[in-house]
Amino acid sequence: MQMNRGYHTINKVIACVLSFIFIIMAIAVPAHAEEEQAEATPSRIPLSKLEETIDAYVASYEKYTAAVSVVVIKDGEPIVNKAYGYADIENQRKADTSTVFEWASISKLLVYTSVMQLVEQGKLDLETDIKEYLPEGFFKKLKYDEPITLMNLMHHNAGWEDQTATEVYYYDENENVDLGEILRKNEPKQIYKPNSVVGYSNYSVGLAGYIVELVSGQPYYEYVNQHIFEPLHMNDTTVHPTGQDRPDLVHRRNEIEGYTKDLKRIPENRVYVTFYPTGAAIGTAEDLGKFLAALMPVDDSHVLFAKRDTLDEMLSTSLYYDETSTPRFAHGFVEMEYGVPTLMHEGNLKGFSSKVVFDPVSKFGMVVMTNIAFEEIYYYGLISKIFGNSTYVNSVTSEGGGYFQSARRPAARFTDLFRQLDITKFSKAELSSLYNVVEHNGVIEKISYTPYMDYLPVSKWKVNLIVISLIPVALAIIFSLGALIVNLIRMLINKLYKRGNPPTHFDKYHLAINFAGAVLPLNLLIIHTRLSSYPAYSSLRINLMFNLLYVVLAVAYLGLLIYKLRKSSYSKKQRVMYIMSGISAFILAAFVVGWHLYV
Repeated sequence: MQMNRGYHTINKVIACVLSFIFIIMAIAVPAHAEEEQAEATPSRIPLSKLEETIDAYVASYEKYTAAVSVVVIKDGEPIVNKAYGYADIENQRKADTSTVFEWASISKLLVYTSVMQLVEQGKLDLETDIKEYLPEGFFKKLKYDEPITLMNLMHHNAGWEDQTATEVYYYDENENVDLGEILRKNEPKQIYKPNSVVGYSNYSVGLAGYIVELVSGQPYYEYVNQHIFEPLHMNDTTVHPTGQDRPDLVHRRNEIEGYTKDLKRIPENRVYVTFYPTGAAIGTAEDLGKFLAALMPVDDSHVLFAKRDTLDEMLSTSLYYDETSTPRFAHGFVEMEYGVPTLMHEGNLKGFSSKVVFDPVSKFGMVVMTNIAFEEIYYYGLISKIFGNSTYVNSVTSEGGGYFQSARRPAARFTDLFRQLDITKFSKAELSSLYNVVEHNGVIEKISYTPYMDYLPVSKWKVNLIVISLIPVALAIIFSLGALIVNLIRMLINKLYKRGNPPTHFDKYHLAINFAGAVLPLNLLIIHTRLSSYPAYSSLRINLMFNLLYVVLAVAYLGLLIYKLRKSSYSKKQRVMYIMSGISAFILAAFVVGWHLYV
């Protein structure tokens, strides 16, 4: 009995000890898990293995790589800062951490930060009509009476049509760069009511930069130098429209070339941005990392703002996808759901792609900069590897897919034709994987294909009408080319054999209009082909002038034809040919005017 009591006592002691151990483990394991989670990327890669993972990733895609610079920030400090590949493949110039890349549209984050600094000082208000900050009569093409606010400029939903690539870029560093004058000169048409449609707008952000300039009393680039670059010790970056305030950086920028995805050098890959606050910054990835670290301070320090609340406000959601609680913009910063909710922005220029993604909660962020146009291996692939995949699934009730057109489009410019021909058809399955689908009673009203822009439905009737309208244009071109060939053959036969009907005085006009009609499609093809290389508008002016000249020739030909047919006698065959050429000229002239192919 005493021995049994002893065993019972021992068992109780053991049970108590084990219970205590289990309690300690229950408390310790979650704490350890949280600690482990804090030491890993959003995609669960341990930070201790992050550099090794990035090295291996780059090595596996080495043959597709020109130069890539990667900076990873954690708790305010860079834990990875490396460059790979070649800044100049032809001259075997390797990239390093001092290599200067083009920020492209990531430059817009400097505008949003500048605006919020002035909001904090009470000099700007996000909901005030921007006309109050601009010179009187600044706008000439507004269609709607609704006010446009700074928030609209940040959200790209002020309603403006898109600018053509030829208006966004230029190549001569000595061109006039007065921001206000350029914005006035290039004012786009307002085609949507403010707050109704998101359509990525360089003009909007350029305008916000100009407002910063007006309110601060400093040129925009000087404001950014003083209030962002200097406090953050970003000594290797400039946002001057041509970099003339930092010739050393321009020299370093000129040591790097831009390439296509198949690593072919892009000629003239140094372009300047017309609305320069939207994309003119050049600098190192390391400097961009400093800016990123300032957006995720580890303590109460907040270098960019006088109050931490202002930073928190800037990085808080300011626009949701329509009829959802899914964040879309945080005062211009794009909100994106990867393995964790993040803020990000992308940038693309003629030979450069860049991206910055960060999670303010875990204070983890990443910069990727490359010298490859519309690059995807690092821009998307590496980001997804570190942050996890991004997926959006919608419940679409409509019977099927449909045709859609980007809200980011020109409406009264020569590129409108090429954008209309780029109407996209989405199946129901494809619609379900997009960011957001707005539909009522099974009818889709809008889709968000990317965070930066909405796509609007296009009726099948309109699609068919566009296609059908091109048929008479094609026939007119074929007739002009055929008539030109027949005329030339007839002239050659007459000259060689002195036979056939003698030429009439009107034949030279007939020959001229058919020659112009045959050249017109070739001229349009040249324009379309060159658009992908971001030509300066001035370099396309001769092509657009030819289109306008064709319209003038067509009108002159039709007027002269009517006069000649009343005053002169021609054979039935001649009259038919002259009239058919007149109809073809009318069709082609209407085509040029209707699609604004001369402006």
